[in-house]
Amino acid sequence: MDQRQRRLLAGFLAVVGGVLWTQFLFLPQFRTAGRLGHELKTLRVQMTRAQRDLGQMGLLEKKRALLTSQYSISAPTLPPEEQLPDLLEKITQAARASHVRVTALRPKQDFAQMQMGPSGYLEIPLELLATAGYHQVGRFLDVLERSENLVRLRELEIRPNNNNNDLSNHQVKMVLLAFLLPVSSGEKH
Repeated sequence: MDQRQRRLLAGFLAVVGGVLWTQFLFLPQFRTAGRLGHELKTLRVQMTRAQRDLGQMGLLEKKRALLTSQYSISAPTLPPEEQLPDLLEKITQAARASHVRVTALRPKQDFAQMQMGPSGYLEIPLELLATAGYHQVGRFLDVLERSENLVRLRELEIRPNNNNNDLSNHQVKMVLLAFLLPVSSGEKH
């Protein structure tokens, strides 16, 4: 093999080596660098959002403290037996707004029998008798759920109306569990 053939062979091997280096080393690294660059941009965006959220954390804590202080100020200071008429009125208004005709709403127990529940509130079962359709009952329960008063449905019974001419209204009996804030013995009535 003469000098010229050796140079050609060396040149050919250099070109083949360059192509192999490009295909198997440089291009995979280039693709990996591109993918990592995209992931780095995504992480930078997420980090910017996290820093912004952390900056708002102090503002949220201040709002929480303000709402907590407002709640403690607005908590009822009346004894439960004096809170009950207002609660019954609000339940009646919710029924009226939902087109539920209340025929009776009364506590199922005397205040002497009321006990503090695990929630720290006095739990008072209320019996509600009414006439309404299914949709009105559902609307009424929705209004109660969204109200500021703590009231939970314990029992629900719907029977057909005795009046055969009125098929859309039914006799409804509910037992609602109302939660009233007890007044500590040190507070004034």
